[in-house]
Amino acid sequence: MESLVRVFALSFLYVTAKSSHFVSHDFEGNNTLNDTNNGIVKTIVVDQTGNGHFKTIQPAIDSVPSGNNHWIRIFIRRGIYNEKVIIPKDKQKILMEAHKASEAIIQYNHAGESIASATFRLLAEFFVAINITFKNTYNKEKPKTLYRDIKIAPAIVIAADKAAFFGCQFVSLQDTVGDLVGRHYFQQCHITGIIDFIWGNGQSLYQSCMINVLGVTTSTETEKETVDGGAIAGFITAQGRESEQDTSGFVFNGCSIVGVGKAFLGRAYRGYSRVLFCNTNMADVIVPQGWDAWSYPGLV
Repeated sequence: MESLVRVFALSFLYVTAKSSHFVSHDFEGNNTLNDTNNGIVKTIVVDQTGNGHFKTIQPAIDSVPSGNNHWIRIFIRRGIYNEKVIIPKDKQKILMEAHKASEAIIQYNHAGESIASATFRLLAEFFVAINITFKNTYNKEKPKTLYRDIKIAPAIVIAADKAAFFGCQFVSLQDTVGDLVGRHYFQQCHITGIIDFIWGNGQSLYQSCMINVLGVTTSTETEKETVDGGAIAGFITAQGRESEQDTSGFVFNGCSIVGVGKAFLGRAYRGYSRVLFCNTNMADVIVPQGWDAWSYPGLV
């Protein structure tokens, strides 16, 4: 297991080496970027009050030149930004940063589709986010939610290689983080959800992150995952590795799992699903079965 963790970690050294950026942080959620080679050529400020270059985030992204090959920082000042945001494939090397994740929130209310409903969609390589909250507000965040009221509502969908997130928060109930494809690194992030809330076919390392499991209830007792108290168990992960040759998988190292609900560590989204939890503190939220084979009994 430790060797596989090292393999995943080495994948992300390439991001750091290429960008020449290193992030320092503390446990208050205050992350700062140390630009060792003065690699950032421009800073764009987003400020809702008008004291910046743009009042909203998407126009700031649109202003980045197509085919960009130099790091551009988009600094987001305090505010709740109610908008869908897309970083297209040709807008590489963007760094989005704020002082605190609790003060810079990107949110939108849309549900029903695993990709199109996402508040934030990343399609470009070489992306870094520091101290940003990504949130889908369709499913209201509360301790317990009726199962039939929950819909697919991603906070973020990551469909590009070489992306890193430091001190960020991701909030929804179902499909919160779409870790679709590519190599991704999450450090000291906070991820909230109930059902499949970290899912996809990414090759990703979650380092020192907090996983917050909310509760889900049902009006019937017919679901096979029913647990005591009329509650049913959710699923933290739904990883989509499709073959033995597929290098994808999720590694959670040094993380904490907390919450008021119950959950499986994950269920197999594809037949070769691969997820590792190591050096992780698990509160009394994980059901004894641990894992669910979903549609692949006997394979995973």
